[in-house]
Amino acid sequence: MNKLFGILFLIISFNFLNAEETYLNIDASFFEADEEKQLMIFKGDVKMTKNKDILLCKKLVINTVPSKDNPKKQVPKDYKATGNVHFTIHTAENILKGKGDTVLYYPDELKYIIIGNGYLEDTKEGKKVSANKIYIDEKTGHTKIDGDANKPVKFRLKIEEKKEQK
Repeated sequence: MNKLFGILFLIISFNFLNAEETYLNIDASFFEADEEKQLMIFKGDVKMTKNKDILLCKKLVINTVPSKDNPKKQVPKDYKATGNVHFTIHTAENILKGKGDTVLYYPDELKYIIIGNGYLEDTKEGKKVSANKIYIDEKTGHTKIDGDANKPVKFRLKIEEKKEQK
């Protein structure tokens, strides 16, 4: 039981989504931890929050690994949210809103992957994209968007038109 609380403490103290608060809060109808497999599973109306950031889904699986600083402690390796996933992320300059069937997050690499019915909106710039798969690499700023034959990539960009001077 002490290991379970140790795992929960590390998850709570994890610096998720570039927020300043030290607590990651997860509410769900069901929770299960498997120390041998190093994972935690949350099911049923999952709500994860950190400051103003929010993630809603039906199931959240968090894989952990031993901490580099203290091998006796576990830290998140990756997150997998499935089932009607919706999220809002507040950055220093912007608010990003998104959704998809599955959202993967790799905290060490700062990579997100939105799979199935993907949608991402940059509220400040007015950019919106919907596609089958959306890859976001925060470290490099690289974004890749995959469509398919039945669902092509759709991109909407707000542009400023210059008025003609007379």
